[in-house]
Amino acid sequence: MSIKKVDNGWLVDCWPTGRYGPRVRRTFKQQSAAKRFEAKIMGQGAAGEDMTGLLSDKRRLSDLVDQWYEHHGQTLKSAPDRLRSLRNLATALGNPQAKKFTAQQWVEYRAQRLKDVKPSTINHEHTYLKAVFSELERLSLWPHGNPMQKVRKVRTDETEKGYLDDYQIKRLLEHLTDQLTDDCYFITVICLSTGARWGEAQSLRGENVRTDRIVFSGTKSGKTRTVPISPDLAKQLRQRRRIGRLFGNRYKAFRRVINELGIELPEGQLTHVLRHTFASHFMMNGGNILVLQQILGHQSITMTMRYAHFAPEHLEEAAKLNPLAMSTL
Repeated sequence: MSIKKVDNGWLVDCWPTGRYGPRVRRTFKQQSAAKRFEAKIMGQGAAGEDMTGLLSDKRRLSDLVDQWYEHHGQTLKSAPDRLRSLRNLATALGNPQAKKFTAQQWVEYRAQRLKDVKPSTINHEHTYLKAVFSELERLSLWPHGNPMQKVRKVRTDETEKGYLDDYQIKRLLEHLTDQLTDDCYFITVICLSTGARWGEAQSLRGENVRTDRIVFSGTKSGKTRTVPISPDLAKQLRQRRRIGRLFGNRYKAFRRVINELGIELPEGQLTHVLRHTFASHFMMNGGNILVLQQILGHQSITMTMRYAHFAPEHLEEAAKLNPLAMSTL
């Protein structure tokens, strides 16, 4: 419905020229007045009349966030979390009138925010807010430009990618076999065997396990990918269950085991260390970087290149072709 009851009266919320035209929101004390206004403005829109004065864009940042969610955001995998983050961000920015929001306001907010959070956090917020303006602009729902377009993100140092060595892997798997349930063990083995994210392995279903491969669906990128595994591992997994989820939630159990073993990991890489371990050992054992990209499901080779330095021959020409090595002195 385009008219609904609100705390301070009756809200008219309509699109006189269609869903991809300007949005009109106006509150009236009486329902009859709201109906008259709606009839008038919808008639003007249908007749193609000039509505510039009536349709002055007074949407606030939170209105844009809600509109973005309605037309695009709800299709994302992390839709609820993204919406919550954007609403909190709009509030933190003072929920200004979107048309008057400037890059300078963002820069000032960022300077204060960086006193409390990491640069990576503010960069995520930057990306999310910029995407709201860009997507609405693409859908012809925002004609005023993107205030974030020319603002650069905060420069950050590359995060250290921790990985487990052979000895740590052996200790970890041995310790996991002593647990009350073997769920955590098998999730770990799958991650180490395929480079899967913990969530992908943990939510694996019996019907996704083939004779010699695993099919990962519902991935972070939204694309399905297939990774070969040993027939022995496939047999063990299929013996557990042929249909339905194979494992329960074992994130906390894995954290407990890592703590018990005293394995120190970079911040934020508790389970992701298994994915880094697969990729690092894959390259150290002579794997191809392009093959690794497909296995990990990276959309860009740039992401995969973080593991290139693990290749045995990586930049070895530096030792052979430097001026001292080539000198006859």
